[in-house]
Amino acid sequence: MRPLAHVAHPDDAIAFPAFYALTAPAVRAVAGGPLRRARHAGAACHAPVGPGACADCEATLDDLILAGFVRLRGPLPTTRSGVPVRELALVREHLTAPEAAYEDVTVLAQVLRGPTVEGEAAWLRAARAQLIHYPLARLEERIRRDDAVRRGAAAKPDRDLREAVWAAPLRTDPATLDLLIFAVFRARRGASVCDIPIPVDLCERHGLSQEEARRRLDAALRHLRILKPAFYAANLDDEPLTGVPWAAGYAYPAAHGTFERTVAQETLRRLLTTSGPARCRGYEAVIAGICAAADEDDCAGLVSLAMASLHLTPPAARQLIRTLTPLIAAAGLEWSETHCSSVVRLAGTRIRREHVPSLIDHGRDELALASGIARD
Repeated sequence: MRPLAHVAHPDDAIAFPAFYALTAPAVRAVAGGPLRRARHAGAACHAPVGPGACADCEATLDDLILAGFVRLRGPLPTTRSGVPVRELALVREHLTAPEAAYEDVTVLAQVLRGPTVEGEAAWLRAARAQLIHYPLARLEERIRRDDAVRRGAAAKPDRDLREAVWAAPLRTDPATLDLLIFAVFRARRGASVCDIPIPVDLCERHGLSQEEARRRLDAALRHLRILKPAFYAANLDDEPLTGVPWAAGYAYPAAHGTFERTVAQETLRRLLTTSGPARCRGYEAVIAGICAAADEDDCAGLVSLAMASLHLTPPAARQLIRTLTPLIAAAGLEWSETHCSSVVRLAGTRIRREHVPSLIDHGRDELALASGIARD
């Protein structure tokens, strides 16, 4: 048994493990949904090896718990009017009360993870509010913004589009501006702007049909890419790849050598079934093209195929091909072809798995795929 009183111990080496045991289950339960939506397009988040979340989400969870510990142990925070936060003071008082020496942190952690119940101790209700729900408020929005800034995107892209001098040519048409802002925020949420209808209210506001709105958005995106390539790359260029499983917490193939067959098959199966109907068809076409490369002399058309099928830029298309190749090799060519329901199955060919890592390791472009994929 670890007593609750340890949380108030003056030695951080004793206090923090107790605090972690008390709050971590609740923090993980509350933060799980926002983190999945912000980083993994709602898909499950997995550690590369063993239980737990991916490295980024684990780091975020640890930071949240540490911030709560510092807040509890530091100077008592005050409200905007300068009044000390009464709930946090109540938690501190209980931690130093005599009965805290006999209360089990592990038992209290499960209570803290659950909802408020009638008759619950006032300090426990206060702890849930101040150590769990208050620090995690608007977590999804904060994570999206912080991750965007970390990869070089704008903290407030809508403000840039509305106010930046460089974006002035995009503001000549209110409809174009609203469509671009819609596209950026769809990409921030891990969704494709190519596979879904533009919101009805947005079309009605500007008197546009779905077809006309789509045409204007595509034209605006092309204009934005030419006008400000850095903004486009940081805010939109990765958007078509958000449905790829390894972007949702799965191990990245190039970092782990040759995949086991079952793992590779499961990864490809998720890619072909959870990416949305239009994107699934695009991935089927690209996977079928890579499979067909086993029967061809060169693969110069693969990048064009990926660009057309998934609306990718050339660098993103090359990266997708480099990443899919070892997965297909490990999963088996015939298995991969069978799961591309819209293509004709190719028989009698195999990918030599020993050739695949060289393609990834040396970063060769699509013209080198012919030497990385060969028939038996």
